[in-house]
Amino acid sequence: MTRRKKTRKTGPLAPSKQPKDKRPSEPTTKGKKIGKGQRPGQRHLESQKNTLTHSKSDDEKDPRVGSRRKIELVMTPEQELQQLQNDERLQRLVERFEEGETLNADDQRYLDEKSERYETLISKLGYELDDDWDDEEY
Repeated sequence: MTRRKKTRKTGPLAPSKQPKDKRPSEPTTKGKKIGKGQRPGQRHLESQKNTLTHSKSDDEKDPRVGSRRKIELVMTPEQELQQLQNDERLQRLVERFEEGETLNADDQRYLDEKSERYETLISKLGYELDDDWDDEEY
């Protein structure tokens, strides 16, 4: 069976079309086509319009950016003391220093800074530092 190509002719059973000159006239817009939807870039222009109409304040922010809430970066002395006591690098350096091992310049500087800060925090919090204290379990 051979294939028959589709045509645009209506055939004998379809209603006949009116000639072009007798059809009802439609309003034609020879300028810009009336389309659907919004113009390109409208999504970004809307947020710019809002910022222009309202005065800028701290409460208004770009929705694409995360939270701007201020975070306190300073620790309390108790937290800092706890952090120094849990510092593994400092503990290893103290053990090496007590065994009589010589430390390199970076390790010695780190040990000096942290031990000085530890003593400052102890005195600030009112704790007493015993000279003969050991790591005994109570």
